[in-house]
Amino acid sequence: MNFKHLTSFVEVANNASFSLAARRLNTVQSAISRHIHSLEEEIGVVLLERSTRHVELTDAGKAFYRDAEGILRQCSQAKRHARDIAKGKKGLLRIGYMSSACAHFLPALLKQFTDYANDVDVQIFEMTAGEQIEAFLSDTIDLGFSRSIDAQWAPIVNSQHLLDDPIVVALPEYHFLAHEPILSLTQLADIPLTLFARRHAPSLFDTLITGFFQLDLQPNVVSEPASMQALLTQVSSGQGMALVPSCVKNLQTNGCCFIDLKEAMYVPLEMHWSANNTKPLTDIWLAWFADLDFDINQ
Repeated sequence: MNFKHLTSFVEVANNASFSLAARRLNTVQSAISRHIHSLEEEIGVVLLERSTRHVELTDAGKAFYRDAEGILRQCSQAKRHARDIAKGKKGLLRIGYMSSACAHFLPALLKQFTDYANDVDVQIFEMTAGEQIEAFLSDTIDLGFSRSIDAQWAPIVNSQHLLDDPIVVALPEYHFLAHEPILSLTQLADIPLTLFARRHAPSLFDTLITGFFQLDLQPNVVSEPASMQALLTQVSSGQGMALVPSCVKNLQTNGCCFIDLKEAMYVPLEMHWSANNTKPLTDIWLAWFADLDFDINQ
């Protein structure tokens, strides 16, 4: 399988456009078309639906895209790893993280580690909890910072609890409830509600829904965006309100306000690594982290 063809396919999928992909790859659109055609011929399936107005992945294309992106990422990492070893580096530590949950502490944490192990390169990837599980399965990250993982993954991913993040209500600044000192789930049950997509953070979603069910309430969930920043943008534009971990205040929150919730609910933040870890760099991190005097709540 030709890596140039994979690169062209991923660029087309990312941009939903043959012309944009060609510009990004500094080539002509006809070359991109040839690459995609050759790839589809080789695989024997249609990967992209084309029309004069848009380009869209087929179901087979969506599945292939995830694998192709992983292959290209691993290829890039392999090149970087070889170059680092040639320069005297011990290797590369790959870390997945949730930006909303880690923005307040990860930069300082990584600085301390790189000061401690300055012959180790650290590469970070912004990923949801679900994406981190996929990355562990494909061996494309060594450590992850995310919410609790489903019990089914416990045999293959080790976890360490770091902190509990309280759930708060996010709503537009001009909302009629925006000046309340505290809100209850009963007040929110009939209001259009936005929740972070369950497929990316099942433990968070289930915690929130369970809170309503315990009060015999049926939430009016109207949207499940796949990123916390998209969720906050919806809220600030007046599209309902949301229940979110308080850590999202570290993101761009213009137009939003946050109010404490009467029913105390929390979601944990955990550090994860492979249960079958054989990588010395992961062991170096874990031993360093165990002895670390660092306030992760800072």
